[in-house]
Amino acid sequence: MAIGKAQSPAGTNQDFGQSTETSDFYTESFAYPIFMDNEMHSRFTIGYKLDDDFLIELQNYYDTYRSFDVQRVELKVKNYLSDKLYLVNGVAMERELDKHGANAAKPRYIMTNGVGYDINKNVMMEVNHDLNFNSSNIGSYGMPSLLSVKSKIKF
Repeated sequence: MAIGKAQSPAGTNQDFGQSTETSDFYTESFAYPIFMDNEMHSRFTIGYKLDDDFLIELQNYYDTYRSFDVQRVELKVKNYLSDKLYLVNGVAMERELDKHGANAAKPRYIMTNGVGYDINKNVMMEVNHDLNFNSSNIGSYGMPSLLSVKSKIKF
């Protein structure tokens, strides 16, 4: 039997969009429910629109698991080539935080490049290539290169 519980801690699962009609700052965040092993997966983004074609974003991912936590911090620049198509480039740091006193692996330093498409204001798709700069291997994704396809749907 699987048991889960819903959560809504301090601003989680909210999309504030732009802070005012004339502001170039925007934020968004979400968190998955806490599952039976107290696992939680959350993310927030703080962004700034530099002009009509360029955006800069700071993203933080924090995932909790039974024996360790994983944090990933990314700084990305998005360059819109058209109203919907964009290129994304950035750097990231990912680290494992052990919960039981074992020595955690060294942080991974990553360069990311990709292309994205805003299907509409609530749906986007992105293909990214992550290149790991050091030899630290964290879990299943501790490889020197990773190609990922992701999509985001806002409700």
